[in-house]
Amino acid sequence: MRTFAFAYTPYYWLTVTSLAALLFLGGLLCSSFWFSDRWEDLFKENIEFLVECDKGVKQDQLNVLEGRLNQIEGIQNLRFVSPEQAMELMQKELGDLALPEGMANPFQSSFRFTLDPAKVDTSYARALNDELVQLDGVSAFYYPEDLYSSIRSRLRSFSLITGAVAGILVLLILIMIHHQIRMYIMQHRYHIRTMTLVGATRKYIRKPFIGEVLKMSSFSILVAGIAYLLTLLWIGNLAGESLFATNLDMAAVGMVFIIALGLLLSFSAAWAAIQRYLESTDARDFI
Repeated sequence: MRTFAFAYTPYYWLTVTSLAALLFLGGLLCSSFWFSDRWEDLFKENIEFLVECDKGVKQDQLNVLEGRLNQIEGIQNLRFVSPEQAMELMQKELGDLALPEGMANPFQSSFRFTLDPAKVDTSYARALNDELVQLDGVSAFYYPEDLYSSIRSRLRSFSLITGAVAGILVLLILIMIHHQIRMYIMQHRYHIRTMTLVGATRKYIRKPFIGEVLKMSSFSILVAGIAYLLTLLWIGNLAGESLFATNLDMAAVGMVFIIALGLLLSFSAAWAAIQRYLESTDARDFI
């Protein structure tokens, strides 16, 4: 018996694209929920704090202050920034129009550092502020008081929005795959009838349809997987580290979820459509 010849219509590519979008969002959603604490730590590690020194502070005072800061629990990546370095950095960020070269340097010596993720908390930052402003040579302590809460709320909003969109897409994808298979069945109903008359089993009849849907889902999985990995690479660049080196399990879990969800949705929708059609034609001829 000859095999089926499937036509790739615009509806087919719409189904493939929609499934790829669903799997991409599903992978991000899985990573967001499964590793929510790690995502938070990733952003916490990049929140920078600044200790501004008094104007005209001497080098020996700076050395003492640096040693004192190194002794404080939770402080990481401590570095000294001179007024000249601060001016150069701000010129790069704001441009020469905002800070022309002939302008007097308004900056003072400072120390910048990050905190251990477990210590990134508003209450701890306030306690640290009370401690640091009492040190000799320190004029002010600056920290983004609302940054962490803002990041946390954005992560939660992103997860909720992604979950809502993914839920809607799941229903749409199941319906689209179901109708795609029904279109294939109607195109080949006489062929199926002939196969039934010569004794072909339901398993043999299902095989080409299931295979076609799995091929369609494989392409969607490939597109979604590439988009997911590129997104992790982009986030890693923003965070200043490689997620594939430090959080390989995060990338692996997302990819496994994308593959499993793609195969499960495609197989279940195709199986339901074919089974329904075969059962509806047991007692009467194909229409």
